[in-house]
Amino acid sequence: MRELFPVAYRGVVRMSVQPYRRRMIALTLCLALTLCLALPGLIAVVGSDRGGDGHQVLAWWILAPLFTLADAVAVRRRPTGRVLVSALATVPLVIGLLLAPPVDVLVGRVLAATLVEVVWRDRSVLRLGLEAALVTASTAAAQAVFVTLGTGAVLTGSSVLTGSSVRPAAALLGGTVAALLDTTVMIIVSSWSDAPGRRPRPVASLLVSPVSAAFAGAVGVGLVEVIPGGVLDGQAPVLAVALIAVLALQRVGQSLGERRRSLERLHELSDVLVRAPGSSDVVGTLLVQSLGIVGARYAEVVLDVVDVEAPASQEDPLGRWVLRAGAVVAGPGPVLEPSVGELPGVAALLADPTTGHVVLTCDEPADRGYLDARGIDEAVLVLLRSDGQLIGHLLVAERNGHRLAPAALEGRLLQIVANHAAAALRTGRLIRRLHVEARQDELTGLPNRLQLRELLDAAAERSSTTGPPCAVMVLDLNGFKTINDTLGHQAGDELLQVLAGRLAAAAEGRATVARLGGDEFSVLSTTCGEPDDARDLAVRLMTAFAEPVTVSGARLRLGGSIGVALGPEHGRSGSDLLRHADIAMYAAKAAGGGYRLFSTDLVELTASGLTLATDLRDAIDNGGISVVAQPLVDLVTGELHSVEVLARWQHPELGEVPPEQFFAAAERSGQVQALSACVLDHALALARRCLDVELRLRVAVNLAARWLSEPTLPEQVGAALARHGVAADLLCLELTERSVIADPRRVNESLARLRSTGVHLSVDDFGTGYSSLTYLSRLPVDQMKIDKSFVTELDGSERDRAIVRSMIDLGRNLGLEVVAEGVSTASARQILAELGCRLGQGYLIARPVGPEELLRRLSASAGAAGPPGSPAIPAPRAQLRDGSALPSAVPGS
Repeated sequence: MRELFPVAYRGVVRMSVQPYRRRMIALTLCLALTLCLALPGLIAVVGSDRGGDGHQVLAWWILAPLFTLADAVAVRRRPTGRVLVSALATVPLVIGLLLAPPVDVLVGRVLAATLVEVVWRDRSVLRLGLEAALVTASTAAAQAVFVTLGTGAVLTGSSVLTGSSVRPAAALLGGTVAALLDTTVMIIVSSWSDAPGRRPRPVASLLVSPVSAAFAGAVGVGLVEVIPGGVLDGQAPVLAVALIAVLALQRVGQSLGERRRSLERLHELSDVLVRAPGSSDVVGTLLVQSLGIVGARYAEVVLDVVDVEAPASQEDPLGRWVLRAGAVVAGPGPVLEPSVGELPGVAALLADPTTGHVVLTCDEPADRGYLDARGIDEAVLVLLRSDGQLIGHLLVAERNGHRLAPAALEGRLLQIVANHAAAALRTGRLIRRLHVEARQDELTGLPNRLQLRELLDAAAERSSTTGPPCAVMVLDLNGFKTINDTLGHQAGDELLQVLAGRLAAAAEGRATVARLGGDEFSVLSTTCGEPDDARDLAVRLMTAFAEPVTVSGARLRLGGSIGVALGPEHGRSGSDLLRHADIAMYAAKAAGGGYRLFSTDLVELTASGLTLATDLRDAIDNGGISVVAQPLVDLVTGELHSVEVLARWQHPELGEVPPEQFFAAAERSGQVQALSACVLDHALALARRCLDVELRLRVAVNLAARWLSEPTLPEQVGAALARHGVAADLLCLELTERSVIADPRRVNESLARLRSTGVHLSVDDFGTGYSSLTYLSRLPVDQMKIDKSFVTELDGSERDRAIVRSMIDLGRNLGLEVVAEGVSTASARQILAELGCRLGQGYLIARPVGPEELLRRLSASAGAAGPPGSPAIPAPRAQLRDGSALPSAVPGS
């Protein structure tokens, strides 16, 4: 009787009465008071003689099975269940009022209610006491109404209706009053104890209860009318057997109904968990559904781990969540001591995962402290597991007045509920991880392009209406590809991580830094929307490149280019602002780095560049690219050594496009390899035509840096030579120092393979790089070309003359052919010859000419020399200057 009397736990005396129990005790006392008020009517009934004529009346042992059948037929734990109980109980109650002594009616109903509550509904002592008080009070109230209204009625003959119609009406009204009182009390109790969603609707229940009781009472009156006198006396044993059979069948039907309802509840739980958007919603749903499924008044979920594969976040529902009937979900909060793992029953549950649940009671000393901390006396605990990993537990307690030890079906039901919840928690965490990863750059941890676009669109919309102006920046690293290709992608990733941290630190509190992809970052600021503030922020961001970065043992110093666009001045949408910032960034990169504020004139330049790239692709595919050839001769004899093949493009609308302009467009649009291959084909076609007229002419072609870094370059060149039927020694590939520095290891491998086939290699623009001597000694080249910037100043600069002399001596000492570019004056030609430079090219010698013109002049020069195969005759110098003739090709050159 722990619910009613003080009990001692661990030597400390406390009153084990929680608010729900206090209310139950108060309600029981009120019912007792009602019973006392109804006693006068009950005593009056006892004093009356209702069997004086010898008519057979019912005894309590006949009424008890009838009441038991009526109570047991009602479906348990359904919001309308109590109304059904009250209505069905009215049938035997009306029969007892009309045919049985009052004491027998009261004893039969109390015994039946006690039997049903203990056997069928497994009630606690407190709830059992309330049920007994309620049944006694309602029965006494019915007796009082019956006696008060039915006084003076007599029982004669074979029918209770003989001589008066008041007694049946009084019995019917008494049964209705009892049902209404019964339903009212149960509505009050349910409002204190039942879980949300399981409480009966008060108005509907109070309207349905008297109507249902009246119909049931009418059935009872009808049965009394049609039952022949004395039939119950001789057939009592048969009636008892029939009642037992009916109760057994009802029990089976009730069990099947419970299974069906369990499946319905699980289906409902699955639907709710699927719709729960977040982990916290899953926990709340689990608590509410746990109260509803098993009829508990207290539920607790403790989550220790949600997912070991991902770091915890602020959205993880780790901690203790609690829900009491009639309250709201509370949590997460700290986990109370002692730990659940210290309980003996839970320890066995952990050791054997196949065990479904464990019951905790205050009768066990080890469980007592755990339950006392929660203010409960009995609980059922199931574990939450996900992929074999323990992530927490679910606890339910105080099952609406029932004893908590669940049946096997309910134990399995709770375990299924826990499994569903654990799966939903893991699914929610995975969805949240995917959501975060979709908006966060995996390498740097910065927001990615998707999240930036969301923020940017919102900022642009605000700035275009009444919000503050915003600044959008696009930042690109200068020279990142060189580091990535030279030191490897891992070093490049480390560099990006370091710079991302520096950029975020520089923009902290003023802007959001995001990674667009590759080596491009974007910055969004809603506090630096004015031009001066945006410039200050750009300068602050550039400090990220002030200090070198050490990755893979190498100290690296990079620069950056920043483009800035302001909203709404430069665009009213996020896409426009980002595009304009990107245009400004490329303008800054073309100027050598730093930052550049967007202006409208940049759009025209960018648009023309895009149009040029599109037209260039069509020109490459449709033969719109042509070539010219510039001779390279012996400065002493004037004999032709080779020709350099140069690309030309005659645009149908723009006219002749400078080579540096359309090669830059090819670089930006990724067409440089296709363009270089096209020029190579033209050069080898020229060599083939010379061979067809028995002239061996070596052709030189410039190698673009991107084509040079292509691993399959030797195979591509070999295929082109075979396709045109030209020997490898008639081809010279010219490369710049910058293209070698970009990826020296891979370039050296490709060049060595090319040189082994007989192709000549030349270093173009020598002297303009940073590591000329180093790479010149390592590269498998056989020619070096002195940049024209040194040659054009030979006449007036002793310094340049000394530099050229050093270059010529270096080349001769390395066994290389030395070529002077840009020979435009006779004095420069004379100085070069005196310094020992034998080969040169320039406008003094000949301007670039088309293939047809070159062949014509070569044929004319060969004809002047004599029959094919005869020694070449040097052309007069005057002819070289006016272009009327060219030196003959040198056989075997």
